[in-house]
Amino acid sequence: MSIAYVSIQRQSKKPRHFLGESERVQDDVAAMQLFVNRMWKQRESTLGKLILFLLVALAIITIFDWRTSLGIVQPIMFITMIVFSFFYIMSDVGEDVEEDELEPEGPKMKALLRLIDYRQHPFSIGLLLFVMIVLTLLLAKQYGWMLSIETGGNPLYVMSLPSSAFILSGLSVACALIFLHQQSSFLGLPQRDQGPYKLFQIHFYEIIICGASFFIWLFVLALTWFTG
Repeated sequence: MSIAYVSIQRQSKKPRHFLGESERVQDDVAAMQLFVNRMWKQRESTLGKLILFLLVALAIITIFDWRTSLGIVQPIMFITMIVFSFFYIMSDVGEDVEEDELEPEGPKMKALLRLIDYRQHPFSIGLLLFVMIVLTLLLAKQYGWMLSIETGGNPLYVMSLPSSAFILSGLSVACALIFLHQQSSFLGLPQRDQGPYKLFQIHFYEIIICGASFFIWLFVLALTWFTG
């Protein structure tokens, strides 16, 4: 998350441009924004072609070395999550939902939403849970705890503890992206205020991913405690 703050500080220290140079910069920014918008609008066809290409590549690799193909599945999934989040958040497609339409009436709920408003800070619930899981795995390795994560190479759960940390890392990057786009320009894209719809979509995925990951983490700790 320190990358987000470093990027904002660098933006504030950039020197001023002359008129001709400023026009060229604006043209480059507009071209970059058009590229991101076009990629997001064509996401279905582009994603379909990408998935087909990856499946063919994995099938070819599996023929020669199936262990290698299994090892690169998670990195490919992680990169796909990051790229999808980047084009979705950085696109400037207008939102049909106004801020006031999604604002709750109760003061407690308003205070809670302010705490998890990732347009104002990048420290998300997913990041906190990711750190907790990573620390648990590191402490288990340090002190020799036998965490009930896998048995015979097959996960005991639909989503295991390591895979939970893997998915949470992608969710944390998405939260950092929405913070960066709200606060400063990033990778040639201009700063733009983010509406509530993208933020609420992130909260929706948080409920699913963070909820499942948290209960798996508790279950693993409880099972490890009682089995000694």
